Amino acid sequence: MHRATVAEIHLPNLRHNVQALRSLLKSDVQLMAVVKADAYGHGALPCTQAVLDAGADTLGVGIISEGIELREHGIQAPIHVLVGIFPDEIDDLIQHNLTTTLHNRSLAEALDQRAGAQGKNVGVHIKVDTGMGRLGIAPEQLPGLVESITKLKNIRIESIFTHFSSADHEDPSFTQIQIERFQTSLNQLRKAKFNVPLTHCANSAALLQFPESQYDLVRPGISLYGALPASGLAPVIESLSAENGKFPLLPVMQWKTRILSINSLPKGSPVSYGKKFVTSRDSRIATLPVGYADGLERLLTHRMNVLVHGRKVPQVGTICMDMCMVDVTDVSDVQEGDEVVLFGQQEGETITVDEMAAQAETISYEILCGVGKRVPRIYLT
Repeated sequence: MHRATVAEIHLPNLRHNVQALRSLLKSDVQLMAVVKADAYGHGALPCTQAVLDAGADTLGVGIISEGIELREHGIQAPIHVLVGIFPDEIDDLIQHNLTTTLHNRSLAEALDQRAGAQGKNVGVHIKVDTGMGRLGIAPEQLPGLVESITKLKNIRIESIFTHFSSADHEDPSFTQIQIERFQTSLNQLRKAKFNVPLTHCANSAALLQFPESQYDLVRPGISLYGALPASGLAPVIESLSAENGKFPLLPVMQWKTRILSINSLPKGSPVSYGKKFVTSRDSRIATLPVGYADGLERLLTHRMNVLVHGRKVPQVGTICMDMCMVDVTDVSDVQEGDEVVLFGQQEGETITVDEMAAQAETISYEILCGVGKRVPRIYLT
């Protein structure tokens, strides 16, 4: 049994996007599909299987419980915990054959001790902070950390990596600085005679805009799901579409509901809490069974449109916990039960998740991750 309000997940589009992004890579570059945060709100298990079927080499999750969930459902592909772990999570990491981000000696020594006690070997990905200021070791400290880890018997270094802060910006200068810092760090390791394993730094935006950032592996996230890392990248996608038959990227989620009721209100009627909207004419106001408890942010009040019969109509009145209202006065033959699209396609018209994100003064990542758990995901295969 499903609600009238659903999120349709188009798995063929997800597989297409994996293959489209792969078409940008050199033949020996691996693809890590980032499926953290429940695959950006799309559902981790179905999406993980889809990206692996489409050719993803490895998986990236945010926190250890996400990796454990995949293992417990039979996923055997390499899984990297991107945020890293706390010492009290080490046994779970080892038990479920996961790898973790590492940026200090204390965690390395704890990992080595616990892995040795269990007769196991654990993989780590050393993160270098080249300008994000969030997580990672300073470039000048990298050789010392690598040297200390190579002396530990139960740890294997699987990669050296970094993360970009501004690859989605129009100004490429800081990303280029980060690439240079990362390359300098790798050169220092090689000069010190350390074997540099797999290297990676490209997120979705860098993969689309900075081919030189591919290195040995790329880590697309939001682009897998057919949304843009930033609105300014739309021309980049258009250019790739003109050059590459596998583009454009296709949206994976469509958010839909149905009209619960239609009220005919005379001019001057207030709608919803606070009387923030008053009809300026005789109006037909449709009530939809979706609200901020489902992830439709209250900030979108009076800012967003929805699709009804292939036409954009405005949302009116304060968005409620379980409901919101839209003005369907100008759409003929509207009836209770009719489909409404919050973002997606209907009768040749489209509202993108990027459009909703701009109206909410946020990014598509937050909109997709915010579609609530009580909204059923319907998987189209």
